[in-house]
Amino acid sequence: MLTVIEDVMNEQNSFEAMLAIISSIRDARTRPAVVATVETTHDGGRRSVAKAWVDFNDRIWSLTEENVESAFHPESGWTISSDGVVETVPRERDDWMPEGMRMFFPLSLRIWGGRMDDWRVIDAEVKEGDAHLSFQHKEEADLFGQATIDLRWGIATEFTMPWERTKLEGIKNSWG
Repeated sequence: MLTVIEDVMNEQNSFEAMLAIISSIRDARTRPAVVATVETTHDGGRRSVAKAWVDFNDRIWSLTEENVESAFHPESGWTISSDGVVETVPRERDDWMPEGMRMFFPLSLRIWGGRMDDWRVIDAEVKEGDAHLSFQHKEEADLFGQATIDLRWGIATEFTMPWERTKLEGIKNSWG
């Protein structure tokens, strides 16, 4: 009997965590633009670091890694700039974004179990202003990952898969 009660409580906690995530993400449009450092550590220790800027209200973003900037603006679409050369990507790709930018748009993370997703969320809980998600690979059931969603900002601050970990550091509003 205790196991059944614990299961019901876990399901309720997961449901409440998912509602908190959705509310937080929906509220992001009311927040000031943010800047952060996106740090990804790959298997073998290789690291990449990028600077990100996101204006949720105007749906504008940019991600700069070394000398390459990917950016999106609703009027001009997605562009890639490198060494002064700007390439405009066809408008049918407006929904695509670099992996590091997905952290700022948690619903674009491929963990929600949708047809195009590789993962599905199997557990969620809210603790100290963050939602912690556990997810499992849809085809390889022995692969697991985790993510943390900062409910104040409505963004993912950590995303871990077996072969890489991405973290946001130094998150602040762009006003200072």
